[in-house]
Amino acid sequence: MNILFIGKRFNTNRDALLEKFGRNYQFPLHLAQRHNVALWLVDYHSKTTIQCSDGPLNITSTPVKNLAVFKHYLLGAYKSTQPIDMVIASGDCYIALMAQRIAKKLKAKFVFDVYDKYDEFGGYVRPLGFDLFGYLLKKADMRLFASHALLHSLGQPERDAILSNGLDANHFRPIDKAEARRKLQLPADATYVGYFGSMEPDRGVQDLIAAVQILREQGQSIELLLGGKAHDSLQLDQPGIRYLGNVPFADVPYALAASDVLAIPHRRSAFLDAAAPNKVGEALVMQRPIVATRSPNLTANFPQQAQELEPYLAEPENPFSLAKAIEKQLQNRYLISANSKLGWNEVAAEIETYLDMLRQ
Repeated sequence: MNILFIGKRFNTNRDALLEKFGRNYQFPLHLAQRHNVALWLVDYHSKTTIQCSDGPLNITSTPVKNLAVFKHYLLGAYKSTQPIDMVIASGDCYIALMAQRIAKKLKAKFVFDVYDKYDEFGGYVRPLGFDLFGYLLKKADMRLFASHALLHSLGQPERDAILSNGLDANHFRPIDKAEARRKLQLPADATYVGYFGSMEPDRGVQDLIAAVQILREQGQSIELLLGGKAHDSLQLDQPGIRYLGNVPFADVPYALAASDVLAIPHRRSAFLDAAAPNKVGEALVMQRPIVATRSPNLTANFPQQAQELEPYLAEPENPFSLAKAIEKQLQNRYLISANSKLGWNEVAAEIETYLDMLRQ
């Protein structure tokens, strides 16, 4: 099968190309082990065109700022010496529109990978009321959804598929807590509640800060271990918070392993309710205890694990409820069962069946 995969290079403050991060890199990389795959990354941030390869995967990264992406599109530099069977788009509606046009031009199948509710993005516009997201959903020959909420609200379960956010098994693996703390130069005897990732208001980091402060005021000797790009609304220079900055992706497993408990304090929002964050899968693979809020992105995508985790679930936007869940989990250190299909090898192999059916 000959596949052109077009994705966004930078997402959630991570570089898909240099860090080999996320579905826009790992999915085409694993498909390339069995198929002829070209990865085209659209770069909204830098001004450098890059061409490279990772094993059998050929990669081109083109910036938007110097119009290189448009030159690549207009000159047809994406064309292969062999007919393209399908074009897969992942990243946002503008990338998907370009992919849909290319697929039509090449007479290939158009697959729309929807890993977020794209019409909730800040940059999404409806010129003259035109809904580009809805248009692309209708035009796609197949839709892949990152979450069950997205599939059931936007897709057709009988013809579309779930493409979960997989994990790189070589990157995320159980690491001894003492080793992780030595790596990050953290005290060996501290008690840490960890959170690592995006810090926009709907992620609930403010609620987590408040919950930890409640426990500290009650005499608990704990600290909040934070990593990620800080949001302007957060005050991180206060007692009880150890902020590691935007932790390099290579060090994220060590930060997770250094934590006594990992927190997923998401609030309710149209965007997050439909999302499929990696945090649950990462915690499962790293074998760390979890506390979380009762959010649809947990209960819909990890129903078995959410049921096991019920004693350690808190109400969204309720720091007192979150504090109680943290206190209980620090006492019990309860580990929920891991899902055996979290790696990209398993996720990609499962989706290949759907892609083969589409090509026939």
